[in-house]
Amino acid sequence: MNKAPIDFEQWRKCGRYFEWHDHHVFYQRGGQGEVLLTLHGFPTSGWDWCWLSRPLIEHFHLIVPDLLDYGLTLNSLKQSCSIMDQADMLEALMAHRGIGEVHLLAHDVGDTVAQELIARQNENRLGFRIRSAVFLNGGMIPALHRPRRVQTLLASPIGGLFARMSSKQKILAGLASVFGPNTKPEGAFLDEFWGAITGVNGRGALSRRIRYMAERRRYAERWVSGLANSRLPMMLINGVEDPVSGAHAADGFEKAVPHAKVVRLPGIGHYPQVEAPETVLELVMQFHECIVRNGYVKPSPLRCAEGAQTA
Repeated sequence: MNKAPIDFEQWRKCGRYFEWHDHHVFYQRGGQGEVLLTLHGFPTSGWDWCWLSRPLIEHFHLIVPDLLDYGLTLNSLKQSCSIMDQADMLEALMAHRGIGEVHLLAHDVGDTVAQELIARQNENRLGFRIRSAVFLNGGMIPALHRPRRVQTLLASPIGGLFARMSSKQKILAGLASVFGPNTKPEGAFLDEFWGAITGVNGRGALSRRIRYMAERRRYAERWVSGLANSRLPMMLINGVEDPVSGAHAADGFEKAVPHAKVVRLPGIGHYPQVEAPETVLELVMQFHECIVRNGYVKPSPLRCAEGAQTA
């Protein structure tokens, strides 16, 4: 695999900050057009989207925040942040930017944050309007989530100690293990992820962040039914080789949310935006073209990008 188009230090220099409670929230923005709000996954940061950000800003006004306690968003009190906190922060950020409508592009824990935002919209109490949502691999159906051993340990009572004692090599190896068999980052490329994982809050933040797994179980009915009851145009792009939320999760999502589009990517793992950025970009653009063409009804069948399989 090739190195990132923007290294983490370059990414850091180009962002802005937004103060929310005791958090110094980092975000990137750029481009013109309708707003596309991206929500990254665990354990990294908004830097994950740098493989797509440059082409996307040719079509959208892109907002790329680091979630609370992630990446370059400073958590000054070192307190755990819930999914509800993440949603509250995003509502405040959209108000700060004067944004009333967004499209969502989410991955992993970002999918879960998106689910809470969609649930709020269903209840007519979201501070902005969501117009569509594209999801990448994530545990949106909690019963189908298959956490790795490192995730289970981080979520355990010894999670804080485990995070501080684990070597950089072990943590990076755990990240690489969820990629596809032929798309795993190695060497210097894998090392690039370290800054995005530790960020400004250090490796101790890992055990705070992972608590979203318990929240998923607690709010499963709210968040799954929120998707099922929403009439938003939605699409899941799923790397089927992902051991955590791969083909089995795509099948479950398809049953739970039958009006959504599902695209399966053979040979790709948990990070489609990193492993197959050109394919993901093509699918995202096709999806949005369908929305415009069809007036926000369910997207018509998409022409598959090379190697992709649609439901």
